[in-house]
Amino acid sequence: MKHKSLTKYSVLAVLFVAASCTKLDENSLLYDQVTEANFYKTDKQLASAVGAAYSPIYGYNGAFFNLNEVTTDEVVVPTRGADWGDGGHWVRLKTHTTNATDSQPANGWNLGFNGVTTCNKLLAALAVSQSPTAVTYVAELKALRAIYYYWLLDLFGNVPITTDFSDVALPATKPRAEVYAFIEKELLENIDKLPKIGTGDGPYYGRVTYYVAEATLAKLYLNAQTYTGTPQYDKALAACDIIINSGKYQLMSNYVDIFSRNNIGSTESIWAIPFDGVKAKGFNMNMETLHLQSQNTYQMNNQPWNGFASVQEFYQSYIDPAQNPGPQGTVVGLDPKGTPTTGTLDKRMLNNFIVGPQFQADGVTPLTDGGADKTDPDGQPITLTPYVNELQPNAWRQAGARIGKWQFYKGMLTDLDNDLAIYRYADILLMKAELIARKSGNWNDPVTLALMNQVRTLHGGVSPLPSLTAATFLAERGREMFAESYRRQDMLRFGTYNSKYRFHDADASTNVNIFPIPEPQINANPKLTQNPGY
Repeated sequence: MKHKSLTKYSVLAVLFVAASCTKLDENSLLYDQVTEANFYKTDKQLASAVGAAYSPIYGYNGAFFNLNEVTTDEVVVPTRGADWGDGGHWVRLKTHTTNATDSQPANGWNLGFNGVTTCNKLLAALAVSQSPTAVTYVAELKALRAIYYYWLLDLFGNVPITTDFSDVALPATKPRAEVYAFIEKELLENIDKLPKIGTGDGPYYGRVTYYVAEATLAKLYLNAQTYTGTPQYDKALAACDIIINSGKYQLMSNYVDIFSRNNIGSTESIWAIPFDGVKAKGFNMNMETLHLQSQNTYQMNNQPWNGFASVQEFYQSYIDPAQNPGPQGTVVGLDPKGTPTTGTLDKRMLNNFIVGPQFQADGVTPLTDGGADKTDPDGQPITLTPYVNELQPNAWRQAGARIGKWQFYKGMLTDLDNDLAIYRYADILLMKAELIARKSGNWNDPVTLALMNQVRTLHGGVSPLPSLTAATFLAERGREMFAESYRRQDMLRFGTYNSKYRFHDADASTNVNIFPIPEPQINANPKLTQNPGY
């Protein structure tokens, strides 16, 4: 573990420390003073400079989790009296009534365009370098810029394209299909210049490599019908197969290890953000989801915020009532509060959620909540239940299975040490399984079933599914990829995003499939065109 820790800190020195020193503002970067004579001569100087382009990614969880999970059937942020009201924007995310003044779309927009702008700045500066390795860093920056644009394409659809840092003209909105074509072109033109580095904890851990670019192409093509109206199944399959056939990745035998505190070097991580509770902050799922009193369980330095929870039906989807029925409509393996008890349980369920009675750090003394709601039948002893009594205004403080997918540990700070995978190998296998089914029109294609069950049986420890439909495939994909910021994208692809589910009525319009361009951006740039319906 020592080797991994040392490597992680060396990676952070490139990806985060260098970036934090520049603060991403023009004056501190001093690009007008960079010349061939005074900088960008050595590989170390080039790597240090390029590290600044990754700084915005440390806001990935906050920007993209909220937009891609809270809007779906997986996650809910109920208003708990005075807590999590926040002007109603969490409720608007769940009900698909977000507006252009809400903070969450602004966070996604700002992350994407901060990344684009920083890449453009660095590319302008690298133009003066005569280093033989500069071409690799230019390719890395262009591929990273394409990824930032891929995220913007997914969230907002129609966005401006800007590549020239010296151009002071305000950019105009471009149609979604044009943004898609730009991303594809940038990735294809630069991918072969990127290092073919696979799993490991070396100097390219956390950076854009050949396989990161292929994974981005796979995602772009998988969702091409959503973005352009034209499916690209063959292109998506080709990208998936390059990753699979490389032999550089493999499924982790223990699902828990993928998300542990010391998960650097996971054989599933194609691209991960190397978070650190002190040196590289930004991953605070512990604060967002845990009960206020869980501070005592984990001996934390700050009190959690008691917010994010899973939707009850999604939590319970880990046990199939048709295969495992209990008396009077209950499910074997769940007690009346939804807490796992007996029966064959999906190991991913046990890892992904925190439910049931909660205890002090000794594991014996019950936690209590003196401010528990009077209407809560559990009273003051804290028992986290999958059932959420209402979305607003008075959800019980104990309501909702909490998101425990990433290991929580005693003494953890406000920010977690766990690295967060943006792309992982299990996702690629599931993408290939889906693509084969879509191409053949058969969800029971033998390859689709084999790939799906390979992931399911190893990670879930449950029996293979004998058959699939589009609905059961989506459900199984959800169980594997829970809370990894892809659920909205998946539901759009399967046509369920606008349907009725807990706390969300069916949408009257598909305009809500993308988010509004933030009002401050519209006000600052009259060439931007607001998305329809906003």
